[in-house]
Amino acid sequence: MNSRYTTSQESTMYQALLDENKLLADENNALKEEVQRLRACLAQAEGLEQTTGKIDPDYKQVETTYSEREKQLMFDLDAMTRLYKISILFVREGDLEPVLVEIVDAAIAISGADFGNIQLLDPESSELKIVASRGFPKWWLDFWNSVSVGKGTCGTALGRKERVIVEDVEQSPIFVGTPALEIQLKAGIRAVQSTTIVSRSGKPLGMFSTQYKKPHKPGKDTLQMLDLLALSAADIIERASI
Repeated sequence: MNSRYTTSQESTMYQALLDENKLLADENNALKEEVQRLRACLAQAEGLEQTTGKIDPDYKQVETTYSEREKQLMFDLDAMTRLYKISILFVREGDLEPVLVEIVDAAIAISGADFGNIQLLDPESSELKIVASRGFPKWWLDFWNSVSVGKGTCGTALGRKERVIVEDVEQSPIFVGTPALEIQLKAGIRAVQSTTIVSRSGKPLGMFSTQYKKPHKPGKDTLQMLDLLALSAADIIERASI
């Protein structure tokens, strides 16, 4: 590859990472401000109740609504902070391995999962290879170490070129009647989601998956956060391969 082109491409991708970091930092600050406003409103309402000795009939409902909103905001804040740290980690160290582990940890935290792993696409075999994981025994990793199109949730997602969610492995045609079902159940896995990692130009790079001990379907907000994580992961993986 032409060195001038490589340098130019690296510079462009580096700037893209810096721009994305700024957006994530801005999102973090906005979420923090909203959490502070929310807490101030609750404190004001509580102070009014203590001063008057009267309980507003709508107060408990408002308190519940605020509490739920704050919980969601804290979840969003944690997710955005993780995304920001992942980008910063790679920009600072330029080392892919620890970043892959951080991506797995972020995916698990964002989706409330019990297990997680990330696979990169081998350009020679066109198979997915596990490069980082959390929570799995060795025999499970050995079974899923090389995955071709159509095998399990990740192989299905690879073939479809889109995320695949299995809410219950015992009810899914992806697993029913296959050796993979026994492997999943033996490991205590009942649900899986696999999100594709694709470059901005549309090139498939890999996959990250999260697994759950109970039947589960990730919510819309969670899936949006996983999409952001996949985008950050793609940028980092592509830059590391230059």
